[in-house]
Amino acid sequence: MLTLSRFNVRIVRTGDAYGLGDCLINNDAPMIEFYDRAHMHTPRGQFVSRYYISTLLDRPDGLGLALDAGVPAWTVNADDMRLVIAYARGAADVATV
Repeated sequence: MLTLSRFNVRIVRTGDAYGLGDCLINNDAPMIEFYDRAHMHTPRGQFVSRYYISTLLDRPDGLGLALDAGVPAWTVNADDMRLVIAYARGAADVATV
C-alpha cells in the first residue's frame, strides 16, 4: 500500500479480494483504490474511489485528480498523483493492464 499525505492507495490485482469486507474478487484488469486516512473506518481508511490502472496511466502527466467533486478534501494533488502513477506503473510491469 502506498501512503500519501491524505490517502492510502492500494493496488487490486486480478484475483485479489476487494469491496466492503473484501467480499468481491477482481476478475478484471488491475485497479487502484483510494482510502481517506483521516477517517479510519476500516484498516485502510474510508473508501473513496477506485479506478482501473489503465485509466490512470492514460491521463496526461502533471495533473491532480478530484476523487469526489462533492468533497473538496478528496482531491489528490499533482505531486501525489506522480507517486500514484509510479506505483501503478510498478503494478503494470507485473500484470497485464
